[in-house]
Amino acid sequence: MAFMLSPGVSRIVTIVLRVLAAIVLFVSLVMLVANNQDYPDPSDNGNTKTARFYDQVGFQYMAATTALGIGFSIYGTVVVALRIKRGNDEGNLLIDFYGQKVLSNLLVTGAVAGFLTVQAVEKALSDYVGDTFAVLVTNNYYWGMYKTCSGLVLLGFFLSVALSILSSHTLVRRNY
Repeated sequence: MAFMLSPGVSRIVTIVLRVLAAIVLFVSLVMLVANNQDYPDPSDNGNTKTARFYDQVGFQYMAATTALGIGFSIYGTVVVALRIKRGNDEGNLLIDFYGQKVLSNLLVTGAVAGFLTVQAVEKALSDYVGDTFAVLVTNNYYWGMYKTCSGLVLLGFFLSVALSILSSHTLVRRNY
């Protein structure tokens, strides 16, 4: 059976994809945590409050899956670097394969949760266009940042799928 890539090239591509995934997910997490918006709260006599990502469960879930993705990507990078240093594929490749499958499912559900939360909150706040919540409704930059974060998590998902495919080729070489 012919393989797409030689084992040496496969290891290098894997480490590059893992580093790229960690960077993309880290940027997404930083943007998610740093995004906030001040608005006057009519229930508190117009005092200013700040909307943050942890006010919505969907954004909390997206942050949690992104943090798990960063952790697993860093772990995978270290493991692949050790395999490159040793020059072989020793180690538990099943953990890499199934871990990448679980991570890709977590990342895609986190991205979808982010997109759906933005859509639901924008729809719920659109009823208050004439009220004091208009600052949150009309601020496209604020909601656009959340959409960008969700898109970056989705990009992390695609990188995770590519890594899953590469790890499946490693399993075939190992004859599990």
